Amino acid sequence: MSKIHVARAHHLGLDAARAEVERIAARVRDEYGAEYQWEGDVLHFKRAGISGAIAVADDSMDLTIRLGLLLTPMKPQIEERLTRKIDEALARYQAQHDDGGQGH
Repeated sequence: MSKIHVARAHHLGLDAARAEVERIAARVRDEYGAEYQWEGDVLHFKRAGISGAIAVADDSMDLTIRLGLLLTPMKPQIEERLTRKIDEALARYQAQHDDGGQGH
């Protein structure tokens, strides 16, 4: 089993970070059939061939994904796409708040 780990600092605060992770998890559920549930500030998710967790804090998020045998060869592409999506979401949030929230 192959593992992907992505950790990022952020300035969202806990509530906004949880809301963003929830939004992403709901989209992944709808698009790929992944189930998820919260345990405290950790969102656990799984579907055939993939499972993991996102731990959310006031100033950071830590994503760990375990890929099944069939998805292991795609690890570089999956990791690159996840990293890009996380960075884009954090940058979008930061830009909205840098201009006084006018981006809403």
